[in-house]
Amino acid sequence: MTDILQDLEKKDAFTREDFYNAYSSREETSSEDAKAYALRKCLADQRIVRVAWNKYAVLKEKRIYSHNYSDEAIKIAESLKENYTDLSFQIFEMTQLNSFVNHLIAHNTIFVSVENELIDFVFDTMKEDYPGRVLLKPGVDEYYRYVQDDEIILTRLPSGTPKGLDEAWKSRLEKILVDIGIDKFISKLVPSSELRNIFEGSYERYILDRATMMQYARRKGAVKKMEDFISEYLPQLKE
Repeated sequence: MTDILQDLEKKDAFTREDFYNAYSSREETSSEDAKAYALRKCLADQRIVRVAWNKYAVLKEKRIYSHNYSDEAIKIAESLKENYTDLSFQIFEMTQLNSFVNHLIAHNTIFVSVENELIDFVFDTMKEDYPGRVLLKPGVDEYYRYVQDDEIILTRLPSGTPKGLDEAWKSRLEKILVDIGIDKFISKLVPSSELRNIFEGSYERYILDRATMMQYARRKGAVKKMEDFISEYLPQLKE
């Protein structure tokens, strides 16, 4: 099994079919049941991890991205789950970038993205719970005019946005990279001088799935722009 994983770890991510092909090339017994069992065993032993639908990676130096959300962000998430049981939403906070940037972000901003059909209802609820702290789809000038600690920005969540791996409301690193690269609002809040640090630091330390990034960029209607970002900052993520 070690030889099989050594073959696969050359890829940033591989499919179930890639695993089966590698297994067949190394093992005498290569029935479908044997290959399926080997895949399940590697997952159970945490020798490989699932990074997306039908996408896996060998667990080595790189890790699956996770973030310890602020108490305020967790409080918002719990409130939304309680008040809107079927609501699709995700939270990203600016301080998540502090593990990558040279100049730390001192004032946190919490971005809450919710499905478009309910965004106005959520806004009405949140502005009562957090008076003077919630902005609905602001422009950059409006954002800086009212900026404060733990300011809450309510935005639209595109359909098909990749869900968090342990909890659906937590933003995946792939989504964050797309947003700071191409989102018409968030991209203007991140200094261009920090982009290389963020993108390269993400690749060096965490498992990234290009397909997930491009799928989300497609939902935001900016595939070409994201491809240009990947070419400049993440050329290692080959198709």
